[in-house]
Amino acid sequence: MTIAAGIDIGNSTTEVLLARVGRGEVDVLADATAPTRRSKGSAESLDGAVSLLRRLERRSGLSVEVAVAAPLRPVDTAATTLPEPEQTTGRLRLVASGSRTVGGEGSGIGRPVLVNGHALSVDGSDAVVAVVPRGVAYQAVLEPLRALASGGRLMAVVMAEDEAVLLGNRLAGRVPVIDEVPTDQMLDAVRVAAEVRPAGTPLRDLADPLQLVAQLGLRETDRADAARLSARLRDASNAVIALSEVMPAAEVSPAAWFEIDSADGRRCLLLASENDALRDAPVGAAHAYGLPPAVSRRKVDDLFAVDLGVVADTVVARSGAQRSRAVALSMLHADSPYRDPGDALADRLGVAVQTVASEATAARAGGISTPGAEQTALVVDIGGGTIDVVAAGENVVAAGGGQLLTISVAALTGATPAAAEWVKRGPAVRVETPHLLLGEDGSREFLDRPAGRETVGSLAVRGPAGLLPFDRTHAPGEWRALRLRLKADALGANVARAVRTLNERPTTVVLVGGPVGDDEVLASVARALPSGVAVGRGNAAGMLGHRYGVAYGLLLSLLRS
Repeated sequence: MTIAAGIDIGNSTTEVLLARVGRGEVDVLADATAPTRRSKGSAESLDGAVSLLRRLERRSGLSVEVAVAAPLRPVDTAATTLPEPEQTTGRLRLVASGSRTVGGEGSGIGRPVLVNGHALSVDGSDAVVAVVPRGVAYQAVLEPLRALASGGRLMAVVMAEDEAVLLGNRLAGRVPVIDEVPTDQMLDAVRVAAEVRPAGTPLRDLADPLQLVAQLGLRETDRADAARLSARLRDASNAVIALSEVMPAAEVSPAAWFEIDSADGRRCLLLASENDALRDAPVGAAHAYGLPPAVSRRKVDDLFAVDLGVVADTVVARSGAQRSRAVALSMLHADSPYRDPGDALADRLGVAVQTVASEATAARAGGISTPGAEQTALVVDIGGGTIDVVAAGENVVAAGGGQLLTISVAALTGATPAAAEWVKRGPAVRVETPHLLLGEDGSREFLDRPAGRETVGSLAVRGPAGLLPFDRTHAPGEWRALRLRLKADALGANVARAVRTLNERPTTVVLVGGPVGDDEVLASVARALPSGVAVGRGNAAGMLGHRYGVAYGLLLSLLRS
């Protein structure tokens, strides 16, 4: 019997098994897992694997005589945040919406007038909207504004500084005051409209296209633009709109794109309905992409992306909850091929290291050792960077895995990637008070010890050191819908894409890999596959669980050799 090590270096984590191998048996003696150092296949990742193995040797009192590993290929996963695609609104322009601090209440429309603390003389007797630029405090403009208000001419105030509450409390009447507005974009307008409603109350006038047409005196050609703009304000409680004399020139921003095999060889935009082409096309169809600002062409062997704006739109997230549109991508770059780690590991370990043909074949060997799995079962290895779908004689390796989910959660919530690793795993709660948690299903939980003050009013999950706050924008039920949809799009749809590429119609699918421990991921994959397919979590050798499928498969390869 030989003491052997199965070393599985992944994009996110590294797993090592120690076993006695021989006489047709693999007797597992010890196991360990740790985060992968740097990128998969790097010198640091090999050093980390060796360190983990040495730790197992010390713990078990054994010395490895031979090791086995698989070829390594890194996957790059990233998120790029782009401005929300603007619908053309002609002469109308949304200057600001959703300011966190406002004063007064109601709506007002008028000619924009600069009020900067100097002597003020406003010609005419028409209604005006005061524009207070950056660097001007409310005390400097209070008296001129009071004079305009007493004459019945002041309809609203928009200001750059965060002083709307202070100013609104000192103006007579209910003049709407909105702050943190880019005032430099307003003085060339012919009319400005502003509206403030109580927090959580939707706008009435600016969200009504007929009111916009009537009160701004719009032309018939502006009617469709008014409808498009007002639709963006239905969940806002304050907003500022500017009307120009002529339609401003459109700003052209660099677009994110990918190239995909098609009849016309066209480029597809990542921020468009064309993004569905990645979901529908086979693995390997995408062969290049470009991201702003450089938009330089980068070749890939496969690419998968998730438009997080579409995810939010699909579950009817509140307008304004996502202030920009992020796209999460996983890329198998053409200039990062598979590398054999055998010699480098052998040098570090001082023992012979065998390299199997592929990680996918090891995953299959470990996966079908699951009790209840058929020998003809399809094995799906959901790793940190790739999804490997493996049949008896062939396999497909698709870009995208657990890291794509992590970075998508981080982009949607504003959490750090480290926090997103915990956030993505399951249900969250909102900390209503230091002693009360509100669940996603409306349930309430009372705490014996008060939660930290930083968590109150935030969504939170239970992390390694207690409640981990991560989001103050979404409601608990809204976040649940977003999270489940994200898992369906980032993982379920990608598994279905790879299965279609393999042209398999399985009756049984065995899932292995770290992300499979998430019950919601298991359900997302099952829903993405045809009805009647038995989808289950792997349990290598009937005792090692889902995470060690590849490492156990590597050890099994020693029996064949």
